[in-house]
Amino acid sequence: MELFIDSADIADIRKAVALGVISGCTTNPKLAALAEPGDFRHRVEEILGIIPGPISVEVVAEQIDDMLCEAEEYAAWHERVVVKIPMSLEGLEVVAKLERERDIRVNVTCMVNTNQATMAMMAGASYVSLFVGRINDLGDDADAVLQQTAHSIDRGGFSTRLIAGSMRSADDIRRSFLAGAHIVTTPYRFLPEMAHHPRTVETIQEFKQAWNQARSEGGLS
Repeated sequence: MELFIDSADIADIRKAVALGVISGCTTNPKLAALAEPGDFRHRVEEILGIIPGPISVEVVAEQIDDMLCEAEEYAAWHERVVVKIPMSLEGLEVVAKLERERDIRVNVTCMVNTNQATMAMMAGASYVSLFVGRINDLGDDADAVLQQTAHSIDRGGFSTRLIAGSMRSADDIRRSFLAGAHIVTTPYRFLPEMAHHPRTVETIQEFKQAWNQARSEGGLS
């Protein structure tokens, strides 16, 4: 199991990596637009300097030739750049060409069911991203979709890594891992929530008070 940070914000990425639990990063055009202004390539290169693992960068083009051109540009920035291709018939053709003909790693994104993920795997995708929050918004069971997709990966003998994205809470992260996601990508704000529990805080204070009392009574030095 791996945790990726879903962000283009350098400050958040640095804070997340400092925790020692982050092994990769996912971005998208919306995240890049919301982050502080700056050259996008420079931003990606800065992220690459902070995180030692794969960095997913999403294309915005929609036509096959344009997507291929944009994907090749991003992939040329660094060997750890993974190109995100949104799910569509055109996108599947792009995935096959990038993975099989050009040796470029692809993360197929914006997916909400197992059929989409299975087609992406068959096209050769290295990663498939299911959007948990959006699946639940549709009234479907994201846990079941993740389980079915993980089963398809195992049953088909695919080497594809299953990413759960669109986290809405720390509990989404817990359930996604239990449902079979290899990777969960999350914004920074849920990491402190994952680490916190009031009973843990109470227990630490209890131990500290017992230690201080023992020292004040001369039992410890």
